[in-house]
Amino acid sequence: MLETLFNSAAPGTLSGRLRRIPVRDGVRAWDFDCALSLPSPLPAAPQNRYQILFCRSGALRVELAVGKQLFLHEREVLLLAPGATLARASVPDGRLAGGLVVVEVRRNDSLQNVLGSLLGGLTLDAVRLEERLNARSGCALLRGTPWTETVFSALQPLQPEARGRYCAFKTAELLYLLSTDSPLLPLPPEAPGRDRYQVELMRQVRDHMLAHLADPLTINQLSARFHISPTALKDCFRQTYGRPLHQYLLEHRVRRAAELLSESNLSIVEIASAVGYNSASQFGVAFKRRYHLTPSQFRRMAHTQKFSS
Repeated sequence: MLETLFNSAAPGTLSGRLRRIPVRDGVRAWDFDCALSLPSPLPAAPQNRYQILFCRSGALRVELAVGKQLFLHEREVLLLAPGATLARASVPDGRLAGGLVVVEVRRNDSLQNVLGSLLGGLTLDAVRLEERLNARSGCALLRGTPWTETVFSALQPLQPEARGRYCAFKTAELLYLLSTDSPLLPLPPEAPGRDRYQVELMRQVRDHMLAHLADPLTINQLSARFHISPTALKDCFRQTYGRPLHQYLLEHRVRRAAELLSESNLSIVEIASAVGYNSASQFGVAFKRRYHLTPSQFRRMAHTQKFSS
């Protein structure tokens, strides 16, 4: 279960910021920004909990015990109902930030009672909620809805404790909307299944891309190298990693550039070349689009923070 990402982390497998925020009896929240290395398989967890992960940045790949695989990316929400057990989980980019809310329904209690005042007097249809989630193997991945966009926009300026409490409040709203079949929060259609061969192949494509950020990679080159059609490569990569291959490559080129700006004495032109850009101007446009700073401004800020710490 998602809670085991934190509770079962052995010394040295988790680093960063992790804050547990009490909300009310039966409801607890975490706000976190951590580098994670997860055990496989994950330890078993109690089966009486709803767990909702709000991903602010990074990504998480999970595989349920029933074989279903999901990929969570930033500004997306993953909901696991009681009975949905994770077999494996991994953090492809090494770091994950967001909020986790756990709603524990004890014996002889009800979800309505546990959420209590968080529902603001609304009546939740627990039977209908269970039906909808059971039809999806006990899980739902929510992305690109007006509700999720509003949630993550509201989270951005909040401090950690306020973020945790806000996620708890929105969890109650989420469960209520799903229980009433509200058109405000439609469940997306089920993604097509992916076999282990495809997942492993996409991992190889990803690893090759990250090891060759300086090279002029194209869809056609990658499809020829890995013996898969360009269309299948694009579709499988998006299903596996949650966004288009081209976007994923650009994100990691700019992220690597940020590391080089902070940690090396390479010139801007040299860094642009090292991450696959033919000109410093093209690199500057892509970098500013992601970090809202020019490469020179980012380097000055990074060096200032390093010397002041």
